[in-house]
Amino acid sequence: MTDSRIPALNGAEVNDFLSREEFRRQSNKVLHGHPSPLHWKPLSSPTSLLLEERASYSQNTQFDVNLYVGTPFCIKTKPARCGFCLFPSEDYEGNKGVELYLDYLQKEFELYRPYYSDDKLGSIYFGGGTPNLYRPHHYPRLMQMVDDLYGGVPSDIEITLEGIPQLFNEPKIRALKEAGFNRVSIGVQQFNDKLIQYSGRTQTLAQVHTALELCHKYDLANSVDLIYGWPEQTMDDMLGDLRNAVDAGVHHVTHYELNIAGRSNFAAPAQRKLLPTIPQNIEMYLAANEFMRSAGFEQVTVYDWRRLPKDAETDRLSSYQYEHNMHDFVQHENGRVDEIRQVCGIGFAAVNFHPNSLSQDDRCWIYMNQTSLKEYCAKLDRGEFPVERGFMYKHADVKLAWLFQSMQTMQIDHIKYAQLFKEDILETFAPIWEALDARRWIQLDDQMIQFVGVGQYYIPLFQSLLANKRLDEIRGKRSGKRSISDIPIAVD
Repeated sequence: MTDSRIPALNGAEVNDFLSREEFRRQSNKVLHGHPSPLHWKPLSSPTSLLLEERASYSQNTQFDVNLYVGTPFCIKTKPARCGFCLFPSEDYEGNKGVELYLDYLQKEFELYRPYYSDDKLGSIYFGGGTPNLYRPHHYPRLMQMVDDLYGGVPSDIEITLEGIPQLFNEPKIRALKEAGFNRVSIGVQQFNDKLIQYSGRTQTLAQVHTALELCHKYDLANSVDLIYGWPEQTMDDMLGDLRNAVDAGVHHVTHYELNIAGRSNFAAPAQRKLLPTIPQNIEMYLAANEFMRSAGFEQVTVYDWRRLPKDAETDRLSSYQYEHNMHDFVQHENGRVDEIRQVCGIGFAAVNFHPNSLSQDDRCWIYMNQTSLKEYCAKLDRGEFPVERGFMYKHADVKLAWLFQSMQTMQIDHIKYAQLFKEDILETFAPIWEALDARRWIQLDDQMIQFVGVGQYYIPLFQSLLANKRLDEIRGKRSGKRSISDIPIAVD
């Protein structure tokens, strides 16, 4: 049996880390996972053998699955990828490419039939890319692929499609409703016609409102993504975006900070000069939280807000089960595991997250499909699973993955953690909690670690702090320092 403890920084290292990183910009603050894909490598075991191993675990544990179906295509923008997106994508070149991709997607669905058909579906999310580039007749075909794989789709689960405002129209929204979709996630990013130009988008405020009105007309739960921290954006601009969303009857708002990292256009020195400072972004974050609470919304993650449910119907419309199912991916009673929630991804750049067991001697893993459409198709032509790279978890990594998900809800149940992992997290990371408590970023009690005030804004930084020593081990380094690129990035 191997040592499963998470290696931790000492007090001096913690304070040095916080002093060094407090005012450095961080990458993608949404949907964090451990470890970053920067550390994933080609898997040594064939995918089919991993899936057979997963099936052996499922004999003892129920898998409740969030299915993700990936789409590669995005409309070209200047700057590329809207200036901020770090997700893989391919330029949309017309419907012929979409039709060809759907043929390959169907091939991959068929490859998974022997392995996923007995799973319990908990939610479905069609992401991308830009899935509302599909035409109305494509949506029944997509749902049929899912139905064929799982032998039917439960009528009571959340089925989401994401898209951009200018590509929604009534025939498309009607087709989504008739095909069985019940939720639409709209990447609005800005209600401001002037500031949206920084992303190269051509959308207008009128198109955003039309898309939302169609969602209401066809009784589709809807959410919008909004970004703050744009060049030239003022506090009034940011609050105006939120006010527009609230007044438009949006059920759920995801409000997060502009990405300043890696290949994103806003990471360029010329663009950085136009951006609000980190203290200004913190001020926006706190003001946004105050506004959303006053507008009748409940904060459910660092960046997610839902309308306070007044009845069962409001509760349904404002939920976001695909993400929230994973914030505690282990269902248990007094440490006895009854169900494990997983992500099963099919399609371009899709991710499969398989925490198969909490036993430290059992294997768990995560892997990503090809991020080149050419390579994705080539592997399927050879009858292979189109996997590009992944990561085999040690038990310490499973613990960190659970902690990262829990922290997105702005709290950690340290009693539950002790029941699941037989480890006292208060003791393991004592120097961290002491440092955060001294800065009034957390509150501790007999059950919970609560992240409060500015401490909520810094949760991605705290995730990197918890994982710092383990990331050094993964990289094969001994130094306590780490590159800013090691802050965890989004895994959709």
